[in-house]
Amino acid sequence: MDKTFISVKSLAQKMRVSEKTVYRMVGDSQIPFAVKIGGQWRFRSDTVESWLNAKSGNRPGGQTTNIDITLAETLGNGAVLYRIHGSNRDEALDELLATLTYSSRFDPLQTKISILARESLCSSSLKGIAFMGTSPERPIFFEKTMTLVAFLEKPADFKALDHQKTEAIFLVLPASLAEGALIEGRLRRLALEPDFHREMKKQPPRRELLHYLDQKEKAIFGSDTARGHKAKRMAASPSGRAANPA
Repeated sequence: MDKTFISVKSLAQKMRVSEKTVYRMVGDSQIPFAVKIGGQWRFRSDTVESWLNAKSGNRPGGQTTNIDITLAETLGNGAVLYRIHGSNRDEALDELLATLTYSSRFDPLQTKISILARESLCSSSLKGIAFMGTSPERPIFFEKTMTLVAFLEKPADFKALDHQKTEAIFLVLPASLAEGALIEGRLRRLALEPDFHREMKKQPPRRELLHYLDQKEKAIFGSDTARGHKAKRMAASPSGRAANPA
C-alpha cells in the first residue's frame, strides 16, 4: 500500500507547498484523484507524477512535439458538441468543460481560469466564432492535444471586438505549448478562407466537419507537410539525401 499511495506530507513536499495548502486543494476539488484510506487522504503515486508533469509543462513518457499534427487529428481526439447553452461566455464555457470530466486529472476550474486569463486580454471571438485556448502564463496540459468544437443553441455575447454575437467555439486544449501554437496557427489560417465561416454556420455533423477540415488542411498545408516529411527523410539518411519513399 505504501508503495502505491503517498501521504499528504509527501505530496506537499513534491509540490513544495504546505500540508495546509494540500488540504485546501483537496477541499476545493483541485486534486480530483485524492482518496481516503483509513480516514486519511492518500494519493496514487503514479497519478501524482503525471499530474505534476502536466502542470510543469513536461510531456509524460518523454514524448516529443508532433510538428505534423493537424486540426482534424486533434478534433478526432476531442469532440463536436451541439446545442450548448449559455447566455454569455462563462456559462457556455462551464457547459463545454463539463463534457471533459471523464479524466481523473482534468481540473475544469483551473482550465477555465487559464482560458479566461487569455480571453481577458482580448476576446478571441470574430465573425461569430471564438477561437479559444489556454494561457501560456497559466498553462494547462493534457495527455494529447484536443480540439473541441461547440455550436451554441443561441448566439451569445462574448464581448467580441466586431460586436457580433458568438455562434460557435473552437477550443484547443494542448499537450504542449508548441502543439497548441501549431493548431491555433492552422485555425487562424483556415479562418481566412472565404467559405470557412459559411460552413461553420451550417453546424455540420461531426463526420462532415472532420472531412471538411481535413480537405481544407490538405489544400492549404499539404505542400508544407510534404516538405516536412522530406526533411525528416533527409535527416535520417546517412548520405544526407532524401531516402527513396518507395
